Amino acid sequence: MSNGFSARIEGGLTEASTYCVLSGIPAAAIGQDATFSLTLHVDVTRSSGIDSSRALHTQPLKIQATTMRVAIEALPRCMYRYVGQKINMSVRARLVVDDGLVFDTRLEADLAIAERKPQASVEHAAAWIEPTDSYSLAANLRALSAKDRMIVQVLLAVAAIFGGGNAALGLHDEFVPESQTYWYDHSGDDGSESPAMKSLTGSGALGLGLWVAVRARLRRYMRIALRSNVATPRAGERIAMRDLVEGEARVALERTTLRVVAANRENGQYSEKSGKETKTHSFSDPLQAVILFEQFLAHVPAGSALADHVDGDVDFDPIFSVLLPPQMAGSNHGIDVVWEVQLLHPEFVDQELTGPVEWTLGDWSSGESSGSA
Repeated sequence: MSNGFSARIEGGLTEASTYCVLSGIPAAAIGQDATFSLTLHVDVTRSSGIDSSRALHTQPLKIQATTMRVAIEALPRCMYRYVGQKINMSVRARLVVDDGLVFDTRLEADLAIAERKPQASVEHAAAWIEPTDSYSLAANLRALSAKDRMIVQVLLAVAAIFGGGNAALGLHDEFVPESQTYWYDHSGDDGSESPAMKSLTGSGALGLGLWVAVRARLRRYMRIALRSNVATPRAGERIAMRDLVEGEARVALERTTLRVVAANRENGQYSEKSGKETKTHSFSDPLQAVILFEQFLAHVPAGSALADHVDGDVDFDPIFSVLLPPQMAGSNHGIDVVWEVQLLHPEFVDQELTGPVEWTLGDWSSGESSGSA
């Protein structure tokens, strides 16, 4: 940052006309050409965090005074600062003065804008948008067709045989000399490695992949989907629940909850070193959530259309009045907004349908959501 240099928004933030007031410009820069820019910065606070940034606005100008009022077009009203659990966000103003033969004068400061904080449920965010799925494998298998039941059983057998065999192989190689190992040696990029850990890593990867396939099959006790005309929700929109979802179950559904949830997530990346290899991991952690619709369905007969048992509307307005507006520096950094339809059953694998999220700056143009600090 530059001593004495500051930037602030004046006259309110509108998409049509916005002004950024730059103060503390050195007198020696008057008369020089310069480049002014605004950049969204996302700092990942965890260890080995990977930061990111995105240019919001860039324009050339000529320095006319030590304080300048720069007109900016199409600056989003929903722009904000954020200090969170795993990421912090700020918008930085930079002025690069073309006044040097080798090095130009660079002035930089955080833009003075409002800080936004969570206003919805933080405590229940993870449980609502990523609900714990408690179910009976036996009951789920009985609800499947014969073909799907057989595929699930084969996948489970493959996981048990190959996963367990691979783990046993690693344990054997762990406790024998290098010359007597079957598959996993004791050496790695950093000089030595544990065969047992290598095998467990492999078994874990295999098990995760197979479990994803198993869960996909277990969900086939019913057909459920968003209707083909469902689009990204807009502020003030209400949609009848029966117009949002369609489907039917092969078996009767008892004590089922149909719910629509929306949430903010903190997104970022971090690096992790293993031997000489460095891997990049992404995270999307629920920050806050709101329930937009919830209905308990005591009984839905087998083969009956789900929409015939649903009443009421989904009010999407809390997405815009309560949640933080999406503010992303690329696809992996920042705060996003997600929503989904959930069908939660006490014995069968839950169904989750992710809704479209093609938001625009105009969706939050009023700037009144998620109160300022």
